[in-house]
Amino acid sequence: MFRAKISIKPPFDMKLSLKFATACRFESENDCREGRFHRLVDVNGIPILLTITTNGNIEKPTASIRWELPEDGRVGRAEVVRLARHIISADLDLIPFYNKVSGKNKLAPVIRKFRGLKPILTPSVYESAAWAIMGQQVNLNFAYTLKKRIADKYGRVINLDGRAYQLFPDPDAIARARIAQLRAMQFSQRKAEYLIDLSKSVSGGMIKLEEMGRNGYNEALECLLSVRGIGIWSANYILMRGAGHLDCLPLGDSGLHRAVRNLYNLKSAPDNEKVKKQAESSAPYRSLYTLYLWYSLMSD
Repeated sequence: MFRAKISIKPPFDMKLSLKFATACRFESENDCREGRFHRLVDVNGIPILLTITTNGNIEKPTASIRWELPEDGRVGRAEVVRLARHIISADLDLIPFYNKVSGKNKLAPVIRKFRGLKPILTPSVYESAAWAIMGQQVNLNFAYTLKKRIADKYGRVINLDGRAYQLFPDPDAIARARIAQLRAMQFSQRKAEYLIDLSKSVSGGMIKLEEMGRNGYNEALECLLSVRGIGIWSANYILMRGAGHLDCLPLGDSGLHRAVRNLYNLKSAPDNEKVKKQAESSAPYRSLYTLYLWYSLMSD
């Protein structure tokens, strides 16, 4: 077993930050008990069992990570540390966002309540892209069911210390799938086509999803919107939850629209233009605006 310590930009409340994945079951592979992140992840084709645990307090956080290799292979320490930092948004400074919105009467109580909340990112951008396609126009429970079926069929299970750990499938595996196989899992015809086409594009190198965190937001957004089956909601979700872009606004997201209605005491559900207008004052931190509003619903 290997170990390392990593610094974290304060403030950071990991237990609070992990609540979203736990409550919504977005990442069924995660084990978020006791405020830790624990799951099987892929690092350059090598499966590793990664555990991230925070120490200290919200204003002076640190983290310890440990990992083990259940199969043969060698993984560089720097790569594991980089992935861990990415997952917990270790380098994200929340203070500029707090300063930006602290004077807004409606937002100020939300910010105070969820101080230290950071986005927990998917280990790969591809995983968030696959989830975005599966989550289109269905409720969360059914989207979770689709993801579980995909993971069971095309992912890998590795047994370690008497426990089975699931590794989310890589794009190569789903690229080889047939539409009929996904239809048998209750995918719609279109959704099956979109997921397989995306996987083929990633596997073949036509789309470089894992580089989108390093690309500018507009460039990354334009690239994603050119992909069949990815619209404005999906593209912003992918860039927010997978690539870690900070100014994403997933217009059309039912939770975001409901939270905006609640926060601003609107008489009816806001349309996209109304949501966009209300979020303008939070730019360039609209991803965080979205995240904090999502959490406001969970605390109801």
